[in-house]
Amino acid sequence: MFSDIPFVKGRSAGDPAKDPNLVVERRMVALLGYPCDVYQGGRRVKVQMIAPVVDATKAGIPPNWDGAYGYFPLPDLVGDGRLYAAELRTAANIDVSYLTADRRLRSLSRFGWAVFRQRLALSATRTIIPLDALDTIGAYLWQEVEAWQRWCEVRGDEPGFQDWLDQPDPTLSGFPRRRALERGHHQMVRMALEAELSP
Repeated sequence: MFSDIPFVKGRSAGDPAKDPNLVVERRMVALLGYPCDVYQGGRRVKVQMIAPVVDATKAGIPPNWDGAYGYFPLPDLVGDGRLYAAELRTAANIDVSYLTADRRLRSLSRFGWAVFRQRLALSATRTIIPLDALDTIGAYLWQEVEAWQRWCEVRGDEPGFQDWLDQPDPTLSGFPRRRALERGHHQMVRMALEAELSP
C-alpha cells in the first residue's frame, strides 16, 4: 500500500459525445501485481497496476462485506481504527517512479496476501477460493519474497536477485533455483542463497 500517489479520475460530462472531465487526486493506493508482474529481469516494470484505497464506510460496504465483491478489506491501514478497502473495480496504471519506498504505507502479511488473492478471484469470478488452498498454492511465491528480502538485507539492493534465482544450480541437480522453489525445495534454495551471500 502506498500514500500520496496521483490517481486520474474521469468524471462524466453528462453527455456521451463529450470527453470526461479529468481530475488528478493524490490518494492511497494498493499495488495489484504479483512479484513477476512488478519485476522483470531484476528491474521494476515501468508501468504498474494500482487500485485506489477508499474509506469502506463511505463506500457503503456493509460490516459483513456481503455483495462487496469488488473490494479488498484493509483494516486499520493507517492506525486510525477505520476500515479501508482497495477498490478493485477501478484499477489503473501508473508509472513506477511514483511508487517510492518513502510512500509505502504497509506490506501484506502471508495471510493478508492470501486474502488479497481471494478477493481478486472473487471480484473477477464471484468464486470464493478457500484461504488454506491459496496459502498452499502461493507458498513458493512467499518463499521467493522472503529470499528476496534476505538478498536485499545483505546486498542493499534489489537488482540481481531475479537473475540469480533463474540460474541453474549444480547443488539442485542443475535445476534453476526458481523451479526448485516451485517444487517445494525451499530449504535447499535458502542454503544456496546463504552460500551466495556469505563473504
